Amino acid sequence: MEQAVLDQGAERFGRGSYSLQLLGGFDQNVFEYIGEGGHRFVIKFLDAAKYRKASIIRELTWMAYLKEQGLNLAESIRSAQDLLIEEVTHDSKQYYVIAFTKAPGSPLTDLAADYAMIKQWGRGMGRMHILGKKDSHAASLVHRMAFPQWNDHVMFTDAFPEAAGEQVHTQWKQYLKELESLPQDQEGYGIVHNDLHHNNFHVHNGKIIFFDFGDVSYHWFAYDIAIAIYHAVQTVPESGKAEFVARFFDSFLSGYLQENTLSEEWIQRIPLFIDFRNIYSFVYFTKFVNWNEMNERTRNYLLGMKADIEAGKSVVTLSI
Repeated sequence: MEQAVLDQGAERFGRGSYSLQLLGGFDQNVFEYIGEGGHRFVIKFLDAAKYRKASIIRELTWMAYLKEQGLNLAESIRSAQDLLIEEVTHDSKQYYVIAFTKAPGSPLTDLAADYAMIKQWGRGMGRMHILGKKDSHAASLVHRMAFPQWNDHVMFTDAFPEAAGEQVHTQWKQYLKELESLPQDQEGYGIVHNDLHHNNFHVHNGKIIFFDFGDVSYHWFAYDIAIAIYHAVQTVPESGKAEFVARFFDSFLSGYLQENTLSEEWIQRIPLFIDFRNIYSFVYFTKFVNWNEMNERTRNYLLGMKADIEAGKSVVTLSI
């Protein structure tokens, strides 16, 4: 990203001297802003060719609502012009810029060491889901905002990437057919975070602070749970996965069910959604990342994913 774009965005949200440090993001577009006096916040640069302003407004509004309802979230920051969203342009390319307080604390790095925190994570997700139900008292505002449906993303509307291979394409179509047949009842389907893995919250003084709501959409609640499980299980060696996922699932679900109900029928579908997350992740990388620019380790990992998908191998065995 051009330095001129970074400078423009940073100047809109801060005053005086500052420094930017890249934090990451799929497009390498998320930075930590360190201002005078050590003040820190997170600033995101969103390419206007990829992101609609209305979508960003929905994200920020949903976050504000969740915070009002007692969830612990990173707060949005207004610019010097009192705007939540700034627009900057350089060389005819436009970006939307948003900023948040940097969540204190640190990521939960050893997931197998603190199952009480995993229970709290599940409880936080359950709270989000009950607030995202169409029969919740948020319905009059939230559901008029027209969040995208689960299959509105370009992953589903654009052509399937040829690089993923025909066997994966066949599996992909089978998953989509199965998902499209599922009911979208208010008990199992609503507004979800859609990416609430262990790198999208910090732990501070025993409390979780959630952030990164850029993928919020309507989806099945069981899928949101599956995302947490899928990414968590990647942190443990193969030999320990079965034991870990059993304990993780029990802890996470016990916290979740303190806030939201989920029928046994939907809970039984979580393994399906875990495997769907796996093929989704592979297709996503294939579609948006140039294979020639990957390092050897990433390329080999993805080739392993592809082989497992083609063989119909499940990510993990989860006894429910």
